[in-house]
Amino acid sequence: MKTSLTALLVISLASSALGKIPQPLALRMDKVIEKARMRALTSEANTPWVVMHAVVAFERDIEVLDLKKKKKVNAIDYLTASAEFEGQLIYQDREGVPTLKTRGRGDKSFLVQDHVDQFLFAYADAGVSLDHEIISRSGRKFSVGDKLKHARKGFREDQELAWTLVALAHYVPFEEQWRADTGKKYDTEEVLRLAIQRDPRRETEGGPHHLYGVAYALRRYLDQGGKLSGTWRKAREYLDEYLAISRKHQQEDGAFSAGGFHRSLRPRTPRHLVSSTGHALEWMSLALTSEELGQDWVVKAIERLVTDMEKFPTEVFSDGGLYHAAHALRRIREATSGN
Repeated sequence: MKTSLTALLVISLASSALGKIPQPLALRMDKVIEKARMRALTSEANTPWVVMHAVVAFERDIEVLDLKKKKKVNAIDYLTASAEFEGQLIYQDREGVPTLKTRGRGDKSFLVQDHVDQFLFAYADAGVSLDHEIISRSGRKFSVGDKLKHARKGFREDQELAWTLVALAHYVPFEEQWRADTGKKYDTEEVLRLAIQRDPRRETEGGPHHLYGVAYALRRYLDQGGKLSGTWRKAREYLDEYLAISRKHQQEDGAFSAGGFHRSLRPRTPRHLVSSTGHALEWMSLALTSEELGQDWVVKAIERLVTDMEKFPTEVFSDGGLYHAAHALRRIREATSGN
């Protein structure tokens, strides 16, 4: 019986020698993380979408210069109470539901929310409490919990799942069910089951966000004492498959393929490299254990990413690419600091 190439790569991945992040590299990681954090954010120059990405990277440790208030404010508080789009607060009150303008077909990107539940994902990933206040254009006050309630009620099986998965895994007990307004009941495991049936290459940006959602849910479940069986075991195998493909397509200098899971492709520019390798390391920061993050092939990718983040000013990189890369490095530092 022949063993597939992917299966061999999974075996190779599992048997790779474990290691540590070298201390000199860890210090370099800290410096480029801080370099990204120090990039100025203002209400005039940066859209709510950009600020949301800064929150993903730095959680409560980032501020925005709010020109209306003439002072710096915490980025999370800015998004939930002060951020504006086209002269109005970003949160709308639609028949008692706190809603955000979400990009549709033909709409411009990078303005407010490009994906369903993207802001809710950012709040969950940053550990924002469910009672955190949201102020809408009407003056009515909501909470992050209200956003979660309506995300569950409006859940559709054909929507993007990554952002919702992170929110569910963070805020909702795994044994808890809810009923969507379609009449169907769900729990987090069922949403995960739907996610791992999808080809990540067909998801946003070729799959890294989709895999982050799967990895986040699995990590939260296992950290709470969950057993690796059924859907959860299949999720682990799903992640392992794409870890193996990533390693197969990894470039000689350590960068991950700019072709994602489709083919091996060298990034053309520093901007491209930081985005592609940063996005890959972001989901790997949760898909790999702290010991596995110290494997040579992972360390090589980290070093390649850090080198370009050191060498070039932050303006060279895309907003999303920079902040997802910084998020990846922060996650890895947090996971490996005790090694």
